[in-house]
Amino acid sequence: METNNLKSLDGGTINSAINENVNDFTRVMNQVDNNIEKTEMRTEDMQPDKNGKDKNGQTAETQVLTPGNSHVEKGEEEYCFPTVEELLCREREDILSLRRLPYTDIDYATYNWSVTQGCLKLSPGCKHCYAQVIAENQSKRSDTRRFKDGFKPGFNEGLLYTPLHDTRKGIVFVSPLGDFGHADITDEQRRAAIEVIQADETKVFLILTKRPETLVQLFENIPVPSNCLLGVSVESEAYLSRMDTLRKIASDNLVVSFAPLLGGMKDINFGRFVWVLIEGEATRPMGNARMVRTEWIQSIIEQAESAPIPPAIYVKQLGNNVDGVVKSKAQHGYLVKGVSYRQYPQVIRTILKNTDEELEKMNMQQKKDKEMKKERSTTKKTTTAGTGTEAEALSHVIPLSKVVKEGAKKGKVNNLYGTWVVEGEVTVIAGDTNAGKSSVTYQMGLDAASGKNTLGFPAPVKPVVDEVVYIDTELSITQLGQRFGGITISDRMKYIDATAWDLEKILSEIETIAKEWNKKKVLFILDSITVAATGSITAKVAKELMKRLKLICGRYNVTVITLMHTRKRDKSKPIEMQDLAGSAKLTDLADNVLAMAKCNATEVYVKVLKSRSNAIPDKVRYFKIRSDGYLHLEFIRECEEEDLLAQGKSKLTPEVEQEILTLRGKGYSVRKIADHMKLSKSAIDRVVQKHKDSGESSVDTIKDAQLPDNAA
Repeated sequence: METNNLKSLDGGTINSAINENVNDFTRVMNQVDNNIEKTEMRTEDMQPDKNGKDKNGQTAETQVLTPGNSHVEKGEEEYCFPTVEELLCREREDILSLRRLPYTDIDYATYNWSVTQGCLKLSPGCKHCYAQVIAENQSKRSDTRRFKDGFKPGFNEGLLYTPLHDTRKGIVFVSPLGDFGHADITDEQRRAAIEVIQADETKVFLILTKRPETLVQLFENIPVPSNCLLGVSVESEAYLSRMDTLRKIASDNLVVSFAPLLGGMKDINFGRFVWVLIEGEATRPMGNARMVRTEWIQSIIEQAESAPIPPAIYVKQLGNNVDGVVKSKAQHGYLVKGVSYRQYPQVIRTILKNTDEELEKMNMQQKKDKEMKKERSTTKKTTTAGTGTEAEALSHVIPLSKVVKEGAKKGKVNNLYGTWVVEGEVTVIAGDTNAGKSSVTYQMGLDAASGKNTLGFPAPVKPVVDEVVYIDTELSITQLGQRFGGITISDRMKYIDATAWDLEKILSEIETIAKEWNKKKVLFILDSITVAATGSITAKVAKELMKRLKLICGRYNVTVITLMHTRKRDKSKPIEMQDLAGSAKLTDLADNVLAMAKCNATEVYVKVLKSRSNAIPDKVRYFKIRSDGYLHLEFIRECEEEDLLAQGKSKLTPEVEQEILTLRGKGYSVRKIADHMKLSKSAIDRVVQKHKDSGESSVDTIKDAQLPDNAA
């Protein structure tokens, strides 16, 4: 298994573990020696002959850089690229870099690398920009990190070195949610990305832009790595000049993307272009898609095939509106008059050492994996059609007595953390804002990894799990350092930065780790599903999520804790299931549900709302929030929830009101009375105003002059 995303929090403090991730760094260091060997280019090989060509037949101006080579001559100057080691030494410690590239939904690529993002509409092809829709939707979320400024162009330094940490091979689509060539991205930032591309020997990178002039300027002073394909998007004949502009760059690996194709093309010059990408427009709703004609696509294919050096042709999709017929893009497919054009250029096949068929399989595998997981999560239909289906259906019918007998052999349930967490089950912990949900789950993870229990349950004799994997979507590296910088952490405690991941990516990672560690006892903590969800957690999303988690737990015998929020609620009333945010499916399908509620700024309690394997206690557990050593909860006692509820209108008995008036008559401020009686200031105000309006003398004589410093 590739453990790029797992960070061990061992060897001292969490600060040193995060800031000095030696394992992640050394995984790519094996490439360095090879890089150095390849960069020792002999002087005699580089000297031009009388025709101006070197030993390999290249001129100084057209000479390109092969992956791993550090030096190349361009004209009279030599450009020295940094090595992998030098690049990784540039990573800023205050920016937590991702260690793994996400898969892409683009058929002809394997991964996305969002080193830049954002753009401004430039030409008709931009009208229905899918990237802008994604960015604007993300910007509306309160927890967004990358799209706080909407679709404004920007550079993502936290993703700059990700390819060097990810040793998987494949085709990388650069800046899928923006234009790498936008003027708001500086040449210095673009140069930094090109240096990373050159150093990565395992991948081929594809850059597409509608602004080729910026790439021409960039590559005037820096050679083009041979594993970097430079491309332009051309939507109609009016923009064929972009291909001519791109041809000014000294590279023989040029790409043109006719996407979205909005008109016919004539007299296309494919000189030095090695790859032609074609796709019709797809939109939501699909009725908005502009029409593509089959004859336009066919014309481009015929011109490409008749070029002196025919480029590879890849038809990604026909789109939603083909010859005036509107359907889903899946229904229209990608066949042109029954023929599939899914070709890859020679440069990709050579570097990745794959055939067209193998590359297509590699790029489509992620989609197939999603389909398979979806199929596994749904109930298999049984019918009577075909041979043997009756026997297959009946094979699932098992005597209940046999099931009970097998279950009894397993003995009692194995409680991993008090009665809150049971081995092989999914526990949901919900809580009020700032109630300490992350604090308590980190505390539980640290306890489970080290064989302790600091939340008031009996301590285990030894660690209850082999590994704890904390998947964090919220806390930054600075916050982690502040919270846990002063304690020693067990090497069983692992950490994954999932701040930029969605739920699908997180679930895939959990299943991958669980499968690899299937002989270990693993506890996963997902903090939190509310943040990881790309939208509201609907019943459909919640059902699929919980079924996936329970399937993973059952198949690999792992345990999962996940966090969610509560709705705004009346804190004078007991917390109940309906107070939890999101769909009820989350709690319906969970094995255990805990709720955290705030008493005040420094006190909280935890209530068990659901437990499949243990009795639900009739009391809650009461804690103080402490920050000595690290941010954690200190167990005080078990008590009735009623004793901890914020006092609302129902608690304002005549006796309580009389005590309020008495204290007010003695000159106490509203704030002092509220603190003394553990009531809200608004409750005190209501009582005072009520009696003042009724004209009772006990209120009329109230004076605050004695305590001016605390007057409400």
